[in-house]
Amino acid sequence: MAQDRMAESTATVKTLYGTENPCYVKGSPELGNIMQKFIYSDVNNQVQMPPAQKELLTIVVLTANATPEDIGIHVKGALNAGATPDEIRETIYQTTPYVGFARAKNALIEMQLAFEEEGIGELADQGTTTEANRVQIGEDTQVTIFGDRMRGFSQSGVPDEKHINNWLSGNCFGDYYTRKVLDLKQRELITFTAIITLGCCDPQAQSHVNGNLGIGNTRQDLIDAATIALPYIGYPRTLNAISAINAVAPAK
Repeated sequence: MAQDRMAESTATVKTLYGTENPCYVKGSPELGNIMQKFIYSDVNNQVQMPPAQKELLTIVVLTANATPEDIGIHVKGALNAGATPDEIRETIYQTTPYVGFARAKNALIEMQLAFEEEGIGELADQGTTTEANRVQIGEDTQVTIFGDRMRGFSQSGVPDEKHINNWLSGNCFGDYYTRKVLDLKQRELITFTAIITLGCCDPQAQSHVNGNLGIGNTRQDLIDAATIALPYIGYPRTLNAISAINAVAPAK
């Protein structure tokens, strides 16, 4: 059985990355083999998402984890699995309001290096809002995802906190969720994956479990996202993610 896992994982790695191997650890081949079999046999078989989606969510985890050195190979893997360059870039953009500009910027730098190696040229802008409408459209997007309780959110809050709520509507939702290429279901799953990777964000994780369910994702989608993240974030943060899912959508 162990040999089957090794052969299976080796075949998957070759399909996604060619001669490169994201699990290679110089001087520690034993750990590399454990990683490879776990990620590309155990996790790969458990998660039934298409390979491109698995790679995109892995890029989310690596971005949120501040491990940009591994972004490039997974960008190439995502391309080989059928993701478009725009989908890859938008995936990283969507993490930005949750993980911060610095982590997203570092991920985008590594993404661009991989694009240049693959001969991919400059991508078109994908924003849809204007300075005049970004706050209102962002709030409307919050209502779409979380329900009518979000109506008026952009103007809510006590005086010294109101700017944060306004920015959540205009920046987090207006500048990012309204962009082209990815739909709201994809963006909400990216958001959940980024939040559980960060850890220590249990209220936000639960809120975005609700958001995912409200926009049409399922408990299984969320479990799959946590499963993809597990090799990179470890069991404590993964178990916290499962607890957030169970608090909102317990298993039947």
